[in-house]
Amino acid sequence: MARFSATFDLTVTGLALVAGVILGAVAVAIPIDVALRACCSRAVYGLGDLTEHGIAAATFLGAPWVLRKNAHVAIDIATVVLSDQARRRLAIGVDLLGAAISALYFWYTLQALWIAVGRGSMVRGIIVIPEWLTFVAPVMCGALLTVGFVLRLGDRSQPRDTPGL
Repeated sequence: MARFSATFDLTVTGLALVAGVILGAVAVAIPIDVALRACCSRAVYGLGDLTEHGIAAATFLGAPWVLRKNAHVAIDIATVVLSDQARRRLAIGVDLLGAAISALYFWYTLQALWIAVGRGSMVRGIIVIPEWLTFVAPVMCGALLTVGFVLRLGDRSQPRDTPGL
């Protein structure tokens, strides 16, 4: 199990780095595009489409890392008044619910990916890309979030940063 968890951590960290590179590229490309429009009356062809797809992909690729680091937004106003045992039970319930929702999300996005592959459909904008490509990051996210929630269920030995969840 330790090897699986280490491999999972490495995978999630690698995808978070990819997400960071994508967001860094977007942060650099947009001002360059704005400057080119202002001074040269030119734009970077397809940059709007690429940034839209890139930001969406980065969000999905980074989500499992955020869960693994317990760095997501947590509202602890209600949980701070609970006993330790009640907080543990609530955390287990939240992790079970998160695993179930993530597994359903994975299943339905995987189905959408296979349908898009079967149809050969394309997303048409300034640039044209295969529709299935837009489902790869969400499918990976759903699978990795499911595993992440299950791993959290098995890892109750270390206290979390947030008091409640």
